Amino acid sequence: FNARTMGHQGGTGQRSADLKRGIDMTQVLGVFDGALLLKFFIALFALLNPLYGVPVFLSMTKGFTPAERRKTAHTVGITSVVVAIVALLIGEEFLALFGVNVAAFQIAGGIIVLGVALSMLKDPVSPKANSAAPNAQGSSADGSETRSIAIVPLTIPMIVGPAVIAAIILFTQQIGAQGEVATLLPVVIVMCFLVWLGLLFAETISKFLGDSFINAMTKIMAIILAAVAVEMVIQGTVHALAIHLPGLVKGATLG
Repeated sequence: FNARTMGHQGGTGQRSADLKRGIDMTQVLGVFDGALLLKFFIALFALLNPLYGVPVFLSMTKGFTPAERRKTAHTVGITSVVVAIVALLIGEEFLALFGVNVAAFQIAGGIIVLGVALSMLKDPVSPKANSAAPNAQGSSADGSETRSIAIVPLTIPMIVGPAVIAAIILFTQQIGAQGEVATLLPVVIVMCFLVWLGLLFAETISKFLGDSFINAMTKIMAIILAAVAVEMVIQGTVHALAIHLPGLVKGATLG
């Protein structure tokens, strides 16, 4: 009798555990949104195109040694995923903590991006010249120059800029807190990993494509980057006016 009772209790306990696991799995599947994941992936891929950063990265790291470029790529990769995850989880709250809204962040980021784009137009990248003059940029022995450009402006606002942060915040507003982790976090990690790979092998990619192609691509990307920067400033200005002077924006729209 005791054996049968114990067996029955054991079977009941196993079924309870299986049921609990089933409920947990149902909860996970309940917060996962496949359609939203696809939209988010497309949006981030357009904003964080891994090849897009190659000419920018080579231009910004002109004169760096291969070791310094690898170190910069590692720093950018780590910083990008950290900033993107922070934006995903507490992005809007973090900006509000300092009294900054997304509109102001767009304007400031757009101005910085515009400055970088103008410098790219004046100084095209040449990988062979970079290899011949490893210290042309004046990078210090302790790598302080490498660290400084890796975070600003390469990571912020060049890679994880106002547009990316705004897109992340926009998508988080469409899904619950648990859904942010289940649906959006994997996309953020995958895209930052692809960006890191693109930067890590930027010189190899440039050698494969050729100096002429990279220089032409740099010019094109600089013009596009300048246009994106102007668009950031315009959108940020419109959003700021909508926040502080809603009547003016509404009147202009109706007019």
